[in-house]
Order: sequence, then structure tokens, then C-alpha cells
Amino acid sequence: RRSMTDKKHLIDPGPSRKGWHRLQKVLRCPRLYALAYNKEKVISATAPAEPLVMGSALHIALAHHYALTQDEWKGREDELYSPEDAVDELARRQHKQHRKTWQEYSDKIKSVYFQYKTHWAMERWDTKAIEHELCVNIFDDERNETYLYTQRVDAIWIHPATQKVWFIDHKTTKRFTSRTVSGYSMSGQFLGYQMIGQEMFGDDWGGVLLNIIEWPKEEGGQASFDRVNLDPAPYSVEHFKKTIIHGERIIRDNANIEPALWPGAHHESACWHFRRCPHYETCQWGDYT
Repeated sequence: RRSMTDKKHLIDPGPSRKGWHRLQKVLRCPRLYALAYNKEKVISATAPAEPLVMGSALHIALAHHYALTQDEWKGREDELYSPEDAVDELARRQHKQHRKTWQEYSDKIKSVYFQYKTHWAMERWDTKAIEHELCVNIFDDERNETYLYTQRVDAIWIHPATQKVWFIDHKTTKRFTSRTVSGYSMSGQFLGYQMIGQEMFGDDWGGVLLNIIEWPKEEGGQASFDRVNLDPAPYSVEHFKKTIIHGERIIRDNANIEPALWPGAHHESACWHFRRCPHYETCQWGDYT
């Protein structure tokens, strides 16, 4: 989207139209989904949690970094924010109640981005797409319905030697371990990437690559960088369509019910995710006006 006061372009994709985060929310807790999507949006006085702010800000820097390597922007680089300026502009565009919080992280994000581009200065991947929305139709045989399923991939790269197509997902974390990879490998986000990539590219499909950025352990310290393949999960990829259908059925089966009357999950990881669920008091007292 372009600002009315600035001719430069900010890559600000937002969620895909019918993506995994939507289904993940309804599978985590149907009532959470209903209150989040079926109710008029209210700006919270509390800014998003630190991992979300920092992750989003570094994502925007990397989106602009790789966009500037594409033929699409050759000769008109001045129309696109630099990665550093994109971090500042993203913070500026936040709601005024949250803007200061985002701005407090800007210098740290730009420092880590500088370390990133220095670390990977000699990479030779060919960037084919940035923040690209993938779309597939999922058919529910029992209900004779078709559901649109979408995912926005951070980048699509072509391997310089094999010419295989890879979906790239930038992941920021305080600490990266083999357990982290295992968790992502069974995440619906990545099962969806595998399902779609295999269907789209066949023999030219390479897989999903996690582009890992581990935050500095101390202020002003050195970040760590790695790129790893997901653990194989062929059974879950093959049956992921069933998970999508299950989520869509929950949404349709409760569509005409008041949001606070949707079933609640009522377990710790649903009610506390980084911090207390924003609808905690609704489940506590029933008031969501």
C-alpha cells in the first residue's frame, strides 16, 4: 500500500485471505475465532507482545531486502523503501497507542538486519517472489463444498545449483534448537506449504527452508543465523486436507451463533499465548459488548 504523503512503496502484506492463521485460531479455540473475526475490531490499549513486534519488523526489512534483488525493482529502487526505512515506516503506521512501542525496537531491528545482510552477503539464491499468496481449492466430499485455502509465503527462491523451487519462511527466535524445527515441521503453516508446493511444482519442488534469525543474547550483541530444512512429515502432509476441512466445518456449523456462545477450548495454551487471551474476561464473565 502507498501512503498518501509518500511515493515510496511499503511491502505490507497482512494475512492471506483464507489462511492457516485463521484456521489455527478456530482450532485453538472456536470462541476465540468468533470474537476475533465476527466482532467489530477494537484497538487494544496494549501493544502486541515483544516477539510479534520484533518478528514483524524484521520481516518487513527482509521483504524489502529481497525485493530489491528482483528484476521488478531494477531501475526504480528509489520507489521502494530501503529495508532500514521500511522498519521505521512500519512503526510509523501503527495505531498511535502502539506506535511508541514499535519505535522502541527499531534500532535493534536495524542492527540485526545489518548483521544478517553481512552474514549472507555471498548468497546466490534467485528470488522469484516476495510475500506471495498461494491459493488452492479444498473439496469437502461429504458436504459437497469447496473451501478456498491460501497462504502467504515470505519468499520463493530458486536454488542456484539444482534449480529446485523452495518456499522460504523467515523465523525469529530467542533460542533455536532441534526441538524448534520439530515444532515447525508439524505446524499447519508448513504442512500447507509442503502440500501446495508438491502440487504446484512436482519434480521441481525442493521443499521448505527455515531462514532462522536468533536474536542477540545481550543488548548490542551478535545475532545468529542458520538455514535448515524441515523434518519430513509425509503422513501429515498427505492428510492435511482433513485438518483444513475440519476447521472450515467448525466455522460454518457455528456461523449463526452469537460469538460468546461459540464453544470455548478452556485449556492453558488456548487461554494464555505469549500473554493472557484478549477475550479472557468474556469467557470469565460473559460480557463482550
